[in-house]
Amino acid sequence: MSVFYRFARMILTPVFIWISPVKIIGKENIPEKGPFIVCSNHTSMSDPMFLIPTFKRQIFFMAKIELFKNPIIRFVFNLMGIFGVDRGKGDMNAIHTAEEIINGGKILGIYPEGTRYKEGPPRKAKSGVAYIAMSTKADILPVSVYREGSYKFFKKTTIRIGKIIKHEELVSEERTNRENLKFIVDKVTGSITELWEMKH
Repeated sequence: MSVFYRFARMILTPVFIWISPVKIIGKENIPEKGPFIVCSNHTSMSDPMFLIPTFKRQIFFMAKIELFKNPIIRFVFNLMGIFGVDRGKGDMNAIHTAEEIINGGKILGIYPEGTRYKEGPPRKAKSGVAYIAMSTKADILPVSVYREGSYKFFKKTTIRIGKIIKHEELVSEERTNRENLKFIVDKVTGSITELWEMKH
């Protein structure tokens, strides 16, 4: 865990959570070691700030490349280990970075919907997470962020962490690569949605 990430986790995040009451369910489902992919629905720019204090290890988040145009945000993101992805095309550099994170035994954080949805249930995951899961043989940890309506200060947020989905459950030799990709996308989408539907 980087020094800056540790600082954000220990100092900045508690202040943030003080103005945003949070309930965490399923923390015991987080693996204590080994690489895996955290997949969560995306409701607000604040979402990572809820996950960072929940995990004892550093999460290396993937974020849209547009955010890196701001030099201050880019500087902070680089210190936090957040890397960019160009959502408008198949960004192989981002895919390779994600693979390096997993292959290095670390935690990769992805919002598989590809964009934020302030209200309503999780949307269907994009195929990027499936490509990464297949190429790295990574397990996936589904997480849901639930609140009633869009994010506002002092509004209750529930983080619900599901059970780890082992790679063996995601990929089958009896299916084609395309079929495996679709299965992973559907599995991730369904798992996050199931958690979200439990609400508070």
